[in-house]
Amino acid sequence: MPGLQIGMLCADVLKIVNYDLTSFFKNERGVRPIQVALLGSNIQLFGNAVFHDDGCLFAVRFSPSDEVFADSALDLGDFSHADPVILSTMSITIQRAMLEESQSAALELAEERQRVENLLDRTSRVAGYLAHDFNNILSIIELNAVRLTRNFDKDSAKIENVANIIKETASRGSEITKSLMTLSHQQTDTVQPIVVDDLIRENNSILHSAVGTGIALTLDLQAEQRRSVVSYNGLLNVLINLLINAREAMPHGGHISLSTKVRHDVVPDTLQVTQRRDCISICISDNGKGMTEALLSRAFEPMFSSKPNGTGLGLASARNFADDVGGDVTIESSLGKGTTVTLHLPAFVESTSEMPARSRTAVSHEQNRTRKQKILVVEDEPYALAALVEILEAEDHDVTPCASSKEALRALERGNFDVLLTDIVMPDENGAKIARLACAAQPSIKVILMSGYVPDTAELQPGWMFLKKPLDRTKLFQILLA
Repeated sequence: MPGLQIGMLCADVLKIVNYDLTSFFKNERGVRPIQVALLGSNIQLFGNAVFHDDGCLFAVRFSPSDEVFADSALDLGDFSHADPVILSTMSITIQRAMLEESQSAALELAEERQRVENLLDRTSRVAGYLAHDFNNILSIIELNAVRLTRNFDKDSAKIENVANIIKETASRGSEITKSLMTLSHQQTDTVQPIVVDDLIRENNSILHSAVGTGIALTLDLQAEQRRSVVSYNGLLNVLINLLINAREAMPHGGHISLSTKVRHDVVPDTLQVTQRRDCISICISDNGKGMTEALLSRAFEPMFSSKPNGTGLGLASARNFADDVGGDVTIESSLGKGTTVTLHLPAFVESTSEMPARSRTAVSHEQNRTRKQKILVVEDEPYALAALVEILEAEDHDVTPCASSKEALRALERGNFDVLLTDIVMPDENGAKIARLACAAQPSIKVILMSGYVPDTAELQPGWMFLKKPLDRTKLFQILLA
């Protein structure tokens, strides 16, 4: 623009058409649409005035119509090619912001990728521990099955002993799979009062598997059946991680102790009145090489590990879990003496009106006897099917065995049944669909589903009963009696 220089008064250069110039710059903030006429010419510009603490910036451009003036939005097009400094400044600022954002996203992506890789590495190692234990279990079952094929000269005591060994070993495998199934459904877990000692006892097999062979694990559970409001799966996952940490601190073997106790703390409340707060302490101690003060100070950092193959997930996950439930986690370690990690969980305040839980008593063989029922059994594993039929027929039930869903559907067309006992996961059709068809054809039929794994697509219905594999004979007859 000819004759335009820095320091010139606005009134000497242009006229603001839609505002009074004397009052335009007083007490203004934000953005206002403007129409400007250049003095000494018939040129009119349309755009916006941007007010700030140091003055006012005009972002205007030539337009043959007032369409720009009608829209108070401000965009880069408002700055013409005649404003190279402004355009360059804005371009550099935008590029810098985009670069910072991309760097931040790349860093988060790298950290998440590393976290996933470490988690997969830990999962792989746990799978190796479990595979070792399962191979031992299968070996015991196979060897004792071979013993049963030998001629014991009708020595019933020896036969019963071998059968009991197989049952006990299968039960050990069952306990491990139950714990794995629990962990696999962690996303659907709910927070509820959990008896900490019972959780440890129920998952004794998988905890021993996490420790592996060559390391002794002892339990000392003294939490007095106290409960804490936590995620069952979350607490189990933390314990497994801490045991793996302890195991990796002792590559040449050693001893790990897992103990629980109730701690009574006296703490002041907001009114400085002392009150008692009970905590359940879970201690995991090893006699490994221990940690230096420098390593100890970084122990809870995510992704940090003092071990060559460590993931840094164990202690970090324990800290996050403790924070979520209002607890705490502490660590003590000495070089050459070992490490102790203690998880402190707030104890659930028991209601005085809460009645003690009824003790579970074993149901005798006579109590398990039910009236004779017509039972349709659907199981694609032939050995399991044969065993179920034999057990049910021994109790005088009328059993129709089916090795596939097609056989089951044909049986439902031919006759009526009191009970449908079906596996869920089968190669041709899942048991839930068979159950729906059976209920549609015979509304009074009792449905009992069985499986070692329940897929999300099973679409189970209210009123159906469920048995977890491997089946427990007592529970089976309890459900039939119900």
